[in-house]
Amino acid sequence: MKKLLLLSAVMGCGFAQAQSYQFSQFFSTPLLTNPANTGYMDGPFRVASNFRSQGMQGSTAYFTGYVGGDVSPLQQRLTQGHKAGVGMYIMSDQSLAGAFQTNTVALSTAYHVGLDQYGEQTIGVGLQGSYNQRRLDYSRLTFENQYGPTGYNPGASPGEAFNTQTRNFFDVNAGVVYNLQAEDRAFFVGASVYNILRHREEVLPEEFRVGTRLMVQAGGQLFVGEYGKLYASLTHMNQTQASQTTVGAAYGLQLGDGDRNELSLGMWYRIKDALIPYLGYQRKGFGMGLSYDYTASQL
Repeated sequence: MKKLLLLSAVMGCGFAQAQSYQFSQFFSTPLLTNPANTGYMDGPFRVASNFRSQGMQGSTAYFTGYVGGDVSPLQQRLTQGHKAGVGMYIMSDQSLAGAFQTNTVALSTAYHVGLDQYGEQTIGVGLQGSYNQRRLDYSRLTFENQYGPTGYNPGASPGEAFNTQTRNFFDVNAGVVYNLQAEDRAFFVGASVYNILRHREEVLPEEFRVGTRLMVQAGGQLFVGEYGKLYASLTHMNQTQASQTTVGAAYGLQLGDGDRNELSLGMWYRIKDALIPYLGYQRKGFGMGLSYDYTASQL
């Protein structure tokens, strides 16, 4: 495989309770789930994108877009099983119909060390720095004080005291991951920590610091028969007093002989929150997927 391109479309909600971001198809945002994933691939480079939307017709619309890429430039110079990588992702998160926006640019690097002579087992560590801009556009919001006897007056004072409309901040993330990649199976387990610097939020007068986000991920794939493949993955995150676990699996069917031409169907479950049916397709180095979050909780 010379390259891998992932395109994912996601409809649903993320980890809003913990003031952080997560896609239902977390496996298609490798740099967002663990910086140590940087550079771990079969080919020289990888490009991935993921888009999430919810309630696009209402005033409480949510949209998050992610585009990332990484390269492994020293594959021909390093010892078998060793890999070095650098990567970058750009993400934009919008809520309240675009009134509240957060834009992020992150750079990451990682190094993977082979644990056996065949290079089947590796352990990697990664570090990531992110620059973030958070913006609140008052002109796209309405407040109770702007309604009077004659109706809505957009020029009236909202009666709310905000410290700033735009805030820029820098943060640091880190992670570690173990990978096993054999001819008939693959497995990984990793852990990462985000928001290490615990930046301050100053949009509201009550200043607070965003909590550190801890994540654990695991997954694998196993060949089933001549044309089948079983995928399974799990992610758990904890931030401040909020936690979230998502677990699921998919079955991939190779359509005929020759190059990879695979159709996948699966289901993930975000515990006590949502069922996430998934449909995916992969052709050689290109893959795409579609999922929908069906809320199973009372929220």
